[in-house]
Order: sequence, then C-alpha cells, then structure tokens
Amino acid sequence: MPKTLLNPNESLAIIQKVVLSTRQDYHIKRKFYILWGLLIAIASFSQYAIQLNLIPLPWYSPWIFFPGIGFILSIIWGLSSKKSSLSYYNHFVLTMWFTLYIAMGLSLFVALFNEISPFPYLLICVGTGTNISGFLMKNRIFIISGIMLGLGAIYCLFIPFHQQLLLNGTCMIVGNVLPNLITHHV
Repeated sequence: MPKTLLNPNESLAIIQKVVLSTRQDYHIKRKFYILWGLLIAIASFSQYAIQLNLIPLPWYSPWIFFPGIGFILSIIWGLSSKKSSLSYYNHFVLTMWFTLYIAMGLSLFVALFNEISPFPYLLICVGTGTNISGFLMKNRIFIISGIMLGLGAIYCLFIPFHQQLLLNGTCMIVGNVLPNLITHHV
C-alpha cells in the first residue's frame, strides 16, 4: 500500500473531522448520560430521605428500583436506535464507558463487602470517564466536570455517609446531567 504524506492542513482537517464525528455521535447518545445521571441522583436523594425516615422503605430499594428503570430504558433505546458503524474514537469511548461501568460495579461490591461508602469510588469512575470524553471531544465543560466529580470523591472522605448521599446526587446533577444538557448546543 503506497504511503501518502499529508500536509499540515490535510492532517488538521482529518483531526477536525474525527472530533466532529465524535461530537455528533455523542449528541445521539447523550440521552443515556442524562438518564443515568438523573437516576443515580434520584436514588441518592431517595436513600437520604429513607435514612431520615421520610420514606418508609428499605434503605436499598432506590438502588434496585432506579437502576432497574435505567437498565430497561437503556435496552429499549439501544435497540430502537439506528445501527451505524462506529469510528475508532467512538468505539474507544463506548469501550471505555463499558469498562468503567464494570469498575463501578466492582467498586460497589468491594465497598459494600467492606461496609464502607461506595460514593468516592463511583465518583472517581464517572469523573474519569467524563474527563476522558471531554479531552476526546475537546470540550472544556466535560473536562471541568470530570475534575469536579473527582474533587467530590475526595470531599466524600471527610463527611458522614448521609451527607455523601446528598453530595453524590448533587455531583451527578452538576457534573453529569447539566453538562450534557448544556452541550446540546455545542
């Protein structure tokens, strides 16, 4: 296969095309990020209300109910979306988030097994994915959001568990849902 040398303008045009493609694919899939950010925030706030005895349910019920809704909607939306080929970068982002979801599940298991809060670990995973996505899309809002989620994880270490629930919910809304709503026009 013959090698062709690209001039700087052609190289830049290819990079811009890849970034634009990544952004376009992201806009199609952003509803998943909004959905999961909202559901995790609602589950956190619901568990907080349960701990204050405002809602008479078992403490774990929000973590079964809301992710269950998310799982069902994700399957329905995923099956109903048109099938298209993924660019290398979009495949990378999809694989990265899938791997981070596995890491979140393992973090949750380890934290519950050791009877410690899972929120610092979950916020680190979501912050890492958000940050990497921001760098790939060259989107400062996501980069800042990823950093903010990481700072939220650190702050979790210094507050009691019931306050971590509020912090986790707030971080999901401010660091996940709002950036995905704002970038609709980016």
